[in-house]
Amino acid sequence: MRVKLGDVARESRETLRGSKHGLPVVGLEHLTPGELTLKEWSVDNANTFTKTFRKGQILFGRRRAYLKKAAVVPFDGICSGDITVIESDPDKLLPELLPFVIQNDTFFDYAIGKSAGSLSPRVKWEHLYRFEFKLPPLVEQQKLAALLWAANATREAYRKLLAATDEIVKSRYGGGAYRIVFTSFRAHGGLNFAI
Repeated sequence: MRVKLGDVARESRETLRGSKHGLPVVGLEHLTPGELTLKEWSVDNANTFTKTFRKGQILFGRRRAYLKKAAVVPFDGICSGDITVIESDPDKLLPELLPFVIQNDTFFDYAIGKSAGSLSPRVKWEHLYRFEFKLPPLVEQQKLAALLWAANATREAYRKLLAATDEIVKSRYGGGAYRIVFTSFRAHGGLNFAI
């Protein structure tokens, strides 16, 4: 069935009341384009951030949506005001599936189309919540989420393998003429490399 994002998820607008000492801090610079999970953050008390997020929520970079920055967070913390914090209604959309709804080209194309401003375009939740997509029943969502997370784990394993292989080649051949540089892994075509 087709649903609107706002019917199955909401923006969390919780703000910090109290000390931010020792809390993880996420700015737009910590969101890696195309990544499903947050891999970088800082612990910096000298900031003006007060927007809070909770483990399992999605951080969506609302400024310059064309950069495709969104990730699920593995802990509680605070973030920039240029980040929209999104959480699912677990009775309608499994939290494990929400990252795949947000981190996809169709959603980002929609967000880019709804962005306003010339130098630093931003998109508001008031526009994002109207995004429509097909959503299967909860039982099928469980299967789909498991399959998508398994595919993501495989992708991550290939990335680590390629990085390790590149390091072995660098250590063996140095930077000379015989160095093989792996440039990408294509799910449908294997390795792309240059000699």
